[in-house]
Amino acid sequence: MTSESKIPDYTIRQCTTLEEFAACVEMQRAVWQFADIDITPLRSFVIARHGGGFTLGAFDQQDRLLGFAHALAAFDEQKRPYYYSQMLAVEGSLQNAGIGLKLKLAQRDYALQRGIPMIKWTFDPLQSRNAYLNLVKLGAVVRTYMANYYGRTSSSILHRGLDSDRVFAEWWINSPHVAEALAGKRRVDEPVATIEVPFDIGAVKARDLEQARRWQLEVRRAFQRYLAEGLYCAGFERGREGANSRYLFFKDELGEVSR
Repeated sequence: MTSESKIPDYTIRQCTTLEEFAACVEMQRAVWQFADIDITPLRSFVIARHGGGFTLGAFDQQDRLLGFAHALAAFDEQKRPYYYSQMLAVEGSLQNAGIGLKLKLAQRDYALQRGIPMIKWTFDPLQSRNAYLNLVKLGAVVRTYMANYYGRTSSSILHRGLDSDRVFAEWWINSPHVAEALAGKRRVDEPVATIEVPFDIGAVKARDLEQARRWQLEVRRAFQRYLAEGLYCAGFERGREGANSRYLFFKDELGEVSR
């Protein structure tokens, strides 16, 4: 893990210039090792900026990009506005330095200032580190699971070999649930259901790809079952000493989590 002494001083601000957007393009190559066909191009950053979206960058004192978060303007089925956070990337050597969390909090501040109630994004349900950040530290909830959302066409070595299953994180940024999560408070009520996932799916893939595929199918079926039963996911426990991690599911009878 990156030590505090090695984390450079940085500030978070909007990316506005072509040079800053070009740095976001290059970071996609470095972090996800995408081929050009899978990279969000510079022109999309420009279009988003002038179409209601925004890109936040973490810059060091030499104005070097350390990470960025890119969001689009969107509407839900009830025609309510929200931001769709399309990408969050941090330089590889700094991915445990807390920059990703600070970028998400800056997204929240930006949305709060504009009266936007929710930010949504997707993440791979097999990735424990992302699940912990999204559900525990930020207080997002999951109500939607999409099997093979992007297909099997990704050029990234991080995504090869498995279907691109994704869950949708709903971040109701002004809700009591989020306020408690950001204050470090954790739910004490018992979940009504749980789903186990490997602590490190990357290690499982490297050791046995077929086992990783079995994990994905089991997690997919369980998520689809619990969400169809009206449960939602609002918690995550990281495995310790080699144990599996767990998603925690609850009932939301009063709708207090997202309203």
